[in-house]
Parts: sequence; C-alpha cells; structure tokens
Amino acid sequence: MTIVVNDANVLIDLVKLSLLPQFFSLNLTFYTSDFIIGELNDSQREQLNIFIEQDILKVIELNETEIVDIAIIQAQRPKLSLQDCSAIVCAKKVGGGVLTSDNLLRKFAQSKRIEVHGHLWIFDQLVANGKITTITATQKLRHLIQVVNTKLGLPKNDVEKRFDSWNK
Repeated sequence: MTIVVNDANVLIDLVKLSLLPQFFSLNLTFYTSDFIIGELNDSQREQLNIFIEQDILKVIELNETEIVDIAIIQAQRPKLSLQDCSAIVCAKKVGGGVLTSDNLLRKFAQSKRIEVHGHLWIFDQLVANGKITTITATQKLRHLIQVVNTKLGLPKNDVEKRFDSWNK
C-alpha cells in the first residue's frame, strides 16, 4: 500500500470539493502532521476528525528531535513554512511520499528523493479506482481551478488531457 503525507493545501481543497470520503477510501495509507492539522480552520478539522477518529488519517505528533529537523530544513529553505517542513519530516519518518501542489515544497521534496504527487494525481486515482465518475471528476476539477483554488496553477495541458480523456 502506498503511504502518503497530506499537506494542508490538498486537505483544504478536498474539504471544499466535498471529496473527503472518496479520497480516504483509496487504497493508500494516509498521514499528516500535527502542525498541518493546526493550520486548518475549525470546520476543516471537524470534517477531518471523522477520518482521524477511524484511524484512516494518522496524525503524527512531532517530537523534539523532529522539530529540530524542521528547523534545519527551514534554515536550508526559509520560504518553506513550518507546516511544509513538517510534511518532509513526516514523509521521511513513515517512508512515504508527499501530496501537495505547493511548488516550493514539491521541488524540495524531490531534491530529497521523496516522491511527490499533487491534485491531478489524486483525481487520476479517484477515477482509476472508481471512487468518482469521469463526469464528476471533470466537474470537480473545473470547480477546483475556477472557484476553489484559482491560484493553484495546474499545468493547462495536463488538465486538458484529463478533460479529453474523461469525456470521450
């Protein structure tokens, strides 16, 4: 089973898209950090608590050594937030990849040989595993880029390829 550490931007967008049940039904092992959960608002945390209580989303509480590791990473890449750095530390701890669409985090994780996936990969997984239909995927992806997260900056060619493939 693939292990993934969820960054806040992914979790927030999935909450806004009402896709949490489908996402957490994928055959993945889900983690995040206490720093990332702390970044969410009360409503978002409440929706995620259902999956935390069922032990589907595991929240890693970082210890002192791991907090020092975060500080070291942040010294190397000051533009990364504490939450971003916590995702890297968690990924190393659990031997997983990072789910994010944050470009700085993506590039840094890749430089540390950590697998990284983003929103489009999540949509691919949801469709490939029959968690949502291609019609729903098209509607939700359009809503994501036009309303929910207009600054996401997904590659237009990759988005269009999915729309074409899903709507044949």
